[in-house]
Amino acid sequence: MTDFLKYRLFDRLTVSRWYPIAVQVFTLAVFGLLIAGGLTVPHVSEKLAGTLRNTNLAALIVWSLWWPLVIISAPLFGRIWCQVCPMELVNSFFSRFGLKRKAPRFLTSGWGTVIFYSLALLGFIRTYWAHRYPERMSVFFLFLFVVVIIAGLIYEKRAFCNYLCPVGRLLGLYACCAPMEWRVRDRAICDDCRTKDCIAARNSYSLTARSCTSNLYPAAIADNRDCLLCTHCRKVCPRDNLRFSLRMPLADFFRGLRLGSVELFLLMVASGLVVWELAEEWVPARNVIEYLPDRAAAWLGLSGEAANSMHTLFVFILMPALLFLIPSVAGKWMGKTTLLKSAATFGLFFLPVVALGHLIKALFRITSRLPYYPLAFSDPRGIDTANLIAAGELQIERQIVETLSPWVTWISFVIFGAALLSVWLIGKRNLKPGSPEGRGRLSMVLIAMTYGTILFIITILARV
Repeated sequence: MTDFLKYRLFDRLTVSRWYPIAVQVFTLAVFGLLIAGGLTVPHVSEKLAGTLRNTNLAALIVWSLWWPLVIISAPLFGRIWCQVCPMELVNSFFSRFGLKRKAPRFLTSGWGTVIFYSLALLGFIRTYWAHRYPERMSVFFLFLFVVVIIAGLIYEKRAFCNYLCPVGRLLGLYACCAPMEWRVRDRAICDDCRTKDCIAARNSYSLTARSCTSNLYPAAIADNRDCLLCTHCRKVCPRDNLRFSLRMPLADFFRGLRLGSVELFLLMVASGLVVWELAEEWVPARNVIEYLPDRAAAWLGLSGEAANSMHTLFVFILMPALLFLIPSVAGKWMGKTTLLKSAATFGLFFLPVVALGHLIKALFRITSRLPYYPLAFSDPRGIDTANLIAAGELQIERQIVETLSPWVTWISFVIFGAALLSVWLIGKRNLKPGSPEGRGRLSMVLIAMTYGTILFIITILARV
């Protein structure tokens, strides 16, 4: 088991009081520039917006570099983005001066995250297309920072990160696939520790070294879902008893991992997002998915944001609900269990397909947008460039994409193969041969693999 904290570079970095705060200050400044870059752009037509999101430098960096890298990082390293996220810094800073009230049960239960995630994805991004209009993107991020500040001023510790962040809990689910973990080296040392600096209330509000403000006891961390990898517990540990180590991929799935109702809902919505984004790669699949919401919008006479809402409701709520309902009913009937428990079990099997499918789409997005960066740096606002492209007076040079495309395609095939293998291995570990529950779980494993195979075929058809 390789412990990276035994290497000099990682050791000095993680014990330094300047880390990760220095990086968070840098990312906060970058986000400030990105927000400013989006606000300088006037509202454009819907037709031009599809091009402008690739020519405006701020939008290009956010949606074609930052967000894909965040998605890629979670199944590989865990919640590593949370370590350097500027919102964690802002939340922690304002919580020092706030009312320090305990978060209500509505938030601690996780449903606050569900509402916020739904508002972010279904409202801002997919209905008002904050991912296409740079000025709406900036308003979205300003809204997030306002909520972060308010949460910090009212509730104790980093309440936004723990109970509201629309990204963190999803990354936590993906992090269960990661071949790395942050844990203690020796549980006995923690048991013998008298000061418990890692959870001591006196250390909760220090900016540079503090006890865990995610309310975790490092010795009791069971999986990768909740730890932000902020490294603060190591800075205050008097016995240097933390490690950041390699492990077997998917290890959390073989240690009794179970999904709660909140995580199940988030995974269901995320699955709709992944199915849609992979279907975007192949026009026939996209047309099939769009058929019903397009017809419903036309029948109701909807257009603009109202039509977007219809599309969003179908793609990210109704369609994934149906996809989850089929195996859940099969598992309930064959396994003689409750529908919710059956759905949670299926979600556990399907999670690697969603996480690694999202990773593949992120890889596609990064490489496909590479030709736009020279144009965006020469015209940061992107308006003139977008108009030239729309008028046919400027052609995008795609040589680099064509060069990388075969490699990216083969990498995606390998990742999809790993996803399907993961489903089988997790299912095999959780099967109970000969019992009704075992038969129910087997049906869910087969359906999860079928879903994954369909997405794999769509990807093949789109890339060949």
